[in-house]
Amino acid sequence: MERPLVVLLLHLLRALAPRRAPVAEPRSILILRIDERVGNVLLSTPLVAPLVARFPGARVTMLVARSKLSIVRGVVEAIAFEKKDSYRRPWSFVRLLWSLRRARWDVVIDASHAHQFSVTSALLLGWTAAPRRIAHDRGHAAVVATDVVPPLPPEAPEVDGKLSLLRPLGIDVRGVPMVTELGRDVPRIAAWCAGAATVTAAATPEVARLVGLVPGGRKTQHRVDVRAFVALAARARARGAVPVVLWGPGEEALAARVVEEGGAILAPPTDLEELAALMRGCAAIVANDTGPMHLAVAVGTPTIGVFAQPSGRRWGHDRPPHRVVHAAGRPLDDVVAEAVRVLDEVLDAAAEREPAGLARDASALVPESAP
Repeated sequence: MERPLVVLLLHLLRALAPRRAPVAEPRSILILRIDERVGNVLLSTPLVAPLVARFPGARVTMLVARSKLSIVRGVVEAIAFEKKDSYRRPWSFVRLLWSLRRARWDVVIDASHAHQFSVTSALLLGWTAAPRRIAHDRGHAAVVATDVVPPLPPEAPEVDGKLSLLRPLGIDVRGVPMVTELGRDVPRIAAWCAGAATVTAAATPEVARLVGLVPGGRKTQHRVDVRAFVALAARARARGAVPVVLWGPGEEALAARVVEEGGAILAPPTDLEELAALMRGCAAIVANDTGPMHLAVAVGTPTIGVFAQPSGRRWGHDRPPHRVVHAAGRPLDDVVAEAVRVLDEVLDAAAEREPAGLARDASALVPESAP
């Protein structure tokens, strides 16, 4: 139950919204996705392409958390939002709010979670006073939204749930991929990938493929037993690939175990841009249900998501070339056997796409500008 003051503010915003008739061909569209999670921002990027295709003359913009601007840069015009500015830099925050109001958006879409009401997003939606305000039907969204969209069944893919927000605009699509331009040109990481790929192939003119492994994750309950990643590392080596452990702060012990027991190599510390670049240098990624899994899918690397919780149908990506392994409630040996089989299939498919099989020329991984 939301606090009475919040409900009052939402009703006030609706009452103060000027009466403007919706236009058939919107000229300006704003997508709201202001939370800080990498995966959540990426899961909203499929909204952009259908809007651009349907309304080619419209300006499409996303309001994104300042720390996540890089995720959508090059994909869509973006405006930075920082909730903490409301008390750290109040005048800057007020200027942003007035700019959003003055922009007179024709359509605003609240792309926050379908299963959890976002007070901040709802307040922003009402504040824009756009004649068409679209949101998922949850919480008090109907107070400020002109169109509320029923959430899809829990087992429906999250991307399709986001795309359902376009139905009030006459757009009914599914399966649109996530996109990001992160990691396109990072010479340091490209050089590292080339060097890592020659670890076991120094005596030959060709180099092995890299297989990225992500044994960590922000939520510990979303991590499968690390022994699964040890086994996958060993399998990658048996296939002539080089397993690389991708890790973040607090995951050093997990990464070290996969290195020591699975024969993998440790990736260097990375920021988000560098992590995306490293993922672009891999032939395949195997990851727990975590933000880096969505990032791997968004950069286009074939990705196997291993789900320790019964949520793989919703949050996973199982459209080719990506796969999902459901681990909840299953014996570890069965999960490992399936994950190894799926990894083999992904690597076989990669080999078919490249006549050279699992090998490729190391020089192709290093831009001319690399030191």
